Amino acid sequence: MKQSQRSVWTPPTELVLSNGIRLVSDHVATVDSCALGIWVKAGTRDEPKGKSGVAHFVEHTSFRRTATRTTSKISRDFENRGAYANAYTTKEETCYYVRTLREHLDEVAATLTDVVANPVFLEADVEKERTIIVEEIRSYEDEPEEHIFDLGEQQLYPSHAIGSSIVGTVSDVERLRRSDIARFHQRNYTADNIIVAISGNHDLDAFAAHIERCTKGMTKKRARPERQAPTAAKATHTEHHKQMQQAHVLWQVPTCGYYHADRYALQILNVVLGDGMSSRLNVKLRESRGLAYSVYSQLQLFMDCGIMAIYAGIDDTQRARVEHEVGAILSTLATDGITATERKRAIAQLRASKLMSLESLTSRMTLLGKGIMEEGYPEDPRYTIEALESVSLADVHRVAARYCKPGNWSTTCLLPMGE
Repeated sequence: MKQSQRSVWTPPTELVLSNGIRLVSDHVATVDSCALGIWVKAGTRDEPKGKSGVAHFVEHTSFRRTATRTTSKISRDFENRGAYANAYTTKEETCYYVRTLREHLDEVAATLTDVVANPVFLEADVEKERTIIVEEIRSYEDEPEEHIFDLGEQQLYPSHAIGSSIVGTVSDVERLRRSDIARFHQRNYTADNIIVAISGNHDLDAFAAHIERCTKGMTKKRARPERQAPTAAKATHTEHHKQMQQAHVLWQVPTCGYYHADRYALQILNVVLGDGMSSRLNVKLRESRGLAYSVYSQLQLFMDCGIMAIYAGIDDTQRARVEHEVGAILSTLATDGITATERKRAIAQLRASKLMSLESLTSRMTLLGKGIMEEGYPEDPRYTIEALESVSLADVHRVAARYCKPGNWSTTCLLPMGE
């Protein structure tokens, strides 16, 4: 391992508090701030049948009120100290996080843990948040590039919660009751299901003792259904119509998940396919043919499945031509794989992205929390880079041959309405 890689990362320290919460610490002595995240292993795929959107609803409503803090007090507790707090829900976890100066760490940590551990779900607050979430859903539906990915995931995994929208649909959210929200929190927000991750300048022993005091009332493990692996639907083609100017097309294929060794070859394949200016999609469809302003690929990996996707926003009259070009690019990858130059460039991009992310405390904190959530231990960026560099051309060709056959890809089209 090169010295430059050692200098930006040292192994984090892990502790288990007496109540079962895992705490992982990344000490950075050269800064005056901290990024703190509280990670809950509960997301969209953990929602009970018929309760789509409840994980996201809990995340929103938790900031409304606790036993000792009102909405305004929660916001003042953060902002009076110059801290920035927020949260987000994914398909597999929920993260509550805050950026703060070192001098205010104890105060903002107490507020954040209170929000996560002790929310009070009053009926009036639930109704207010319901209105806000419905508007959030409508804002996504007004953004075709956002909306089409929800449609595509539902098409690929129609009978599993992994295919459900994180925010739910308007009808889903309108059906949720206060008791559904409280029950989801009670079942999933338990000490054994939580990771506290911190990156920045802090005293670990003092911080660990503080977090233990702040979370002393958290309950222990409760029965939770085991996660079930989804089965992807066969490749299909669907069309949806809205009042808009552009056509939006999404191609998707199911892949392995992040536990699989092929994930590194998939990352390299994705960069070559459509992640960057030198990618085959960008060079062919935008630079050479002028068929799209926005065209790219992305890779989304879950614990037991994944999705490789291609998105293009185009003129509807060019749709057949674009579909032909995308099919040709995929066929060539499936048959011939990638070149040595493409492999080298992709690894350079992924390596640089990983190393540059270590200059952000929030990214470092995410590396810790998400790593434990997904694999049981924090991601070591040095190992990730070594794993990427060990991927051979043959590895990428094997993965491309498996996943890049055009007939295996589903397509979702969001098209302009006719006159």
